[in-house]
Amino acid sequence: MRVGESKGTDFTRYIIWIVFAVGTLALKNIVATEKGLNDTLAAVFFILGLFLTFLMVRRYLRERRSFLDNPPKFKDSLSANFGFVALMIILVCAMRLAVSYLQVTGRLPQFVNDDVASSDQKVFLFNLVANIIIITVQQQMVQTGFFFNYFFRESTSANAISGIIISGLIAGAITLPGSFIQFFMNTALGWCMSLTYLYTKDEKMAMLVAIISAIVGTILI
Repeated sequence: MRVGESKGTDFTRYIIWIVFAVGTLALKNIVATEKGLNDTLAAVFFILGLFLTFLMVRRYLRERRSFLDNPPKFKDSLSANFGFVALMIILVCAMRLAVSYLQVTGRLPQFVNDDVASSDQKVFLFNLVANIIIITVQQQMVQTGFFFNYFFRESTSANAISGIIISGLIAGAITLPGSFIQFFMNTALGWCMSLTYLYTKDEKMAMLVAIISAIVGTILI
């Protein structure tokens, strides 16, 4: 259990992390459009995005030291939870594929504020790199890492269920959805990440699932 911070301080910090994540995503959506990539803004995005990501990860690692049960190393954690993590990866990839198929067949509209398809190959490469090293990391820090550091700390069934539900809703909201369907899909993906986090008790495992989900989602655009 984490110690040493008031609820008011935690809440204020959490709002700041949300602003960082949402602001970075909004800038990314301006940088890469169907018309192509704005090289100048892309440079600004990476400088700002990497700086904010560094601040968030650094803060999270500092906070994690106040826990008595720090998670094991990546290799050990993956080995211990391989079956569950593999199941979550299959589930999120299946969801991505299903949504992509429905969009291609016209049964679902293209999402707003999502990665865009462009004849400019630089747009795809930008989205892929930005999603993996910046957007996904920031969003995962917000929806699971900081969220469960600050809220629903007691290990009870009610807290776990409530935490998963609210964490998923936050995950859906911080992606700046343009429709209820888009919000629901991202919320469902968020539920998978939060369930992974609580089951493994390791942010690295939730981050792994989220990054693979982001890679598949970017490729399918």
